[in-house]
Amino acid sequence: MQKIALPTTEMTVDNVMRRWPSTIRVFVDFGMHCVGCPIATFHSVGEACSEHGIDPGKFLERLRETAQSAQAQPARTWGPAETGCGWPSASPNRA
Repeated sequence: MQKIALPTTEMTVDNVMRRWPSTIRVFVDFGMHCVGCPIATFHSVGEACSEHGIDPGKFLERLRETAQSAQAQPARTWGPAETGCGWPSASPNRA
């Protein structure tokens, strides 16, 4: 059985968000608005928790749950057919 890699406190914030995009919601839910922050490429998850006064154990648990859940589900692409919204294509506007 293949072992699934999960986020650690030693990984950089940027690396975690890039590898598991669904974890961005966890950062936001914990009040860590790290998305787009230039320090995210240097700060580890543990350092970010310390900076924001967040319990690293609880935060890491949520990160891992989210990452594991995302790995278990196939990637989906959304478009008009899947959502039923009937959005027009990217064709030019016609007056």
